Amino acid sequence: MPQNAVRKLEVQPENKTTPIHNTEIKKKTSHVPMSRLEMTVLTVASLVVMCLMISVVSSKIALSKAQYNLQNVNQKITSTQNKNVDKKQEVSELSSRSRLMEVAKEVGLTMNEQNIRNVNK
Repeated sequence: MPQNAVRKLEVQPENKTTPIHNTEIKKKTSHVPMSRLEMTVLTVASLVVMCLMISVVSSKIALSKAQYNLQNVNQKITSTQNKNVDKKQEVSELSSRSRLMEVAKEVGLTMNEQNIRNVNK
């Protein structure tokens, strides 16, 4: 029984054999040359992108100029509207009944109440 209790382990030596095929992948460092078609497409795409960038910048400049002109026109409109309001007020002051009576007295005119007609706009 003591002999059966102990196992005999046989140690097999490791076989270091070299594989037949090389399993390591080598990376190539050389670049694949570009064809003429690829160069042409790349050049055309670059030109299109440049043209688009220039058009975006020029559009922004045009927009800024338009906004500046719009602001100037709005200022002129406001100024003209204010002048119109002043002129309307001046016309209403000059055509008021009391002023007309003053001018009539200075010139020597008299008012006949029977000949007065009220006209509304």
